Amino acid sequence: MRNFKKAVCSVLWVALFFSLLTAAVVFPYYAWGTYPYQDAWVRKDLAGQFDLLVSSASQGLRAIDPRALDEALGCSSYDLGTPLQTMYGRYLFLKEELERNPVDTVILELSYDALSRSYSSGYGLEGSIYQLGRSDRLDLWLDYFCKQVPPSDWAQLLYDTMNRGVRTWRQLLAGELAPSKHYETHGFWPGLEPSPMPGPESYQRDYHTETLATEPQEENMYWLDACLALCREKGVEVVMIATPLSEYMLWSTDGFDAVLRVHQGVSEKWGVPFYDFNLKKDKLERYPEASAYFDQHHLCEASAQDFPFDLAEVLTSDDPDALFYSSYEEAIHERLQALP
Repeated sequence: MRNFKKAVCSVLWVALFFSLLTAAVVFPYYAWGTYPYQDAWVRKDLAGQFDLLVSSASQGLRAIDPRALDEALGCSSYDLGTPLQTMYGRYLFLKEELERNPVDTVILELSYDALSRSYSSGYGLEGSIYQLGRSDRLDLWLDYFCKQVPPSDWAQLLYDTMNRGVRTWRQLLAGELAPSKHYETHGFWPGLEPSPMPGPESYQRDYHTETLATEPQEENMYWLDACLALCREKGVEVVMIATPLSEYMLWSTDGFDAVLRVHQGVSEKWGVPFYDFNLKKDKLERYPEASAYFDQHHLCEASAQDFPFDLAEVLTSDDPDALFYSSYEEAIHERLQALP
C-alpha cells in the first residue's frame, strides 16, 4: 500500500510539474495577444463601449472593418469573427460580450458553409486553435475544449499551442514582440492583398463544375438558434447577412440557391432579416473581379472599407428587398447580360 501511495504521489508531482511547465511556456502567447486573431485582453479592456457586434467566420471577419462600420452607421462596433468559427464558438463569444457591452444590434454573418460545416469536414483543429486563442476566461476555454475538441486532437493542440508559446518567448526576449493592433482595429485584422479572379470567359465553361455541401448539421442549427434566442432574450436586434464572394465562384459552384433557402428558413422562423450581398444588383460594380477579392471566398482589405457602407445602405433603406435579386440563378444570369 505504501508503494502504491508513493507511485500515485510521484505521478501527481510529474503531472503538476508538466502542467506548470506548459503554463509557463504558453503564458506569453495568451497574455500578450501575439497571434492575429487573439484579442482577449483587448476585448476585456474595451468592455462597455460597444453597441454593435459582428459575429462571423472568416468571410465576415475579412469583409467588415469596424472603423468603417462606425463611420457608416454612427455606432461603436467590434468584430468577433474568427476563421472557421463554429456556431458554438459564436454563441460563447456573443454571450460573453452581450453581458459586458450595451449592445443593441448583432450582425450575424452566414457564409455558404456556416451551417453545413462539421469538425471532420470543415473547421477541425485549426478553427479550434483560433477560438481557444481568443478566449480570455479559463471556464470558457475549458467549456469549448471539452465540447468541441475530440481526444484524438489533444496532443496536436498541445504541441501547436506550445510551439506558439516558444515562438512568443523568442520574440519577447529578442524585443521583437509587436503590440496588438486590435485596440486600433476592434477585432478586424487587415492585410489581405487583392488577387484577380477568373474572367467572364470562364463562367459558362466552368458552370457548376463544383458542388457545395448544402445539408445543415444538426449541431450548427442548434447553436445558431441558441445565438438568436440569446439576442431575443436580451432585446438585441439581429441582422443576418452573407458577404460577397467572387462572381466566378457563383458560376462555377452549384448549391448556392439550396443554401439560400436554408438561410431564408432561419430568417422566417425567427423573424429577422437576411440579406445576401451576392444577390445585390450592383455587386459587379461595387466589387470588381479584378480588384475586390483576396481569393474566391474573401474580400481584400480595401473592400472591407467599402462593404460596411453597402451594409449601411441596406439597413437604412426604405425598401431593402428592391436592392437584391431573388435567387442566385437570377442574379448571375441577369448580371451576365451587363458584361461586355
